[in-house]
Amino acid sequence: MRNWSGHIYFKERFEWKSLEKSFPEIWERVASETKQNQEEAQYDQVALELNMNEIRKNKKPIGYFKEGAKYRMVFPSGRKELIIYRGMVSEEIKDITEDVAKILKSHKVQFSVDYDKMLLYEIKKRKK
Repeated sequence: MRNWSGHIYFKERFEWKSLEKSFPEIWERVASETKQNQEEAQYDQVALELNMNEIRKNKKPIGYFKEGAKYRMVFPSGRKELIIYRGMVSEEIKDITEDVAKILKSHKVQFSVDYDKMLLYEIKKRKK
């Protein structure tokens, strides 16, 4: 199945600090899809640490959205949600989202999963 985006909705009582143990694994899963040179890998390490600092403060992480990345990981404002997307439909979105769900489940984080709920997807769907 080809999807635009994978959405992980955290439960109402969710606190961002509960991602502290699972986030590095999630980060690696999303970032590993992008081929990188040494300089880009160093940038990713700094960005991961910035995200971890926010999580440790129980704040929403920044996400992964660097220029040229194959996939992006976004935390929309005002919602307890994680979105994984690519700028076009992709068969890998579902696989990556399921892998992230497994990581979260192994760390006992409660959530639900859905696909293709981004506004961009809805606009493109209406145009057809």
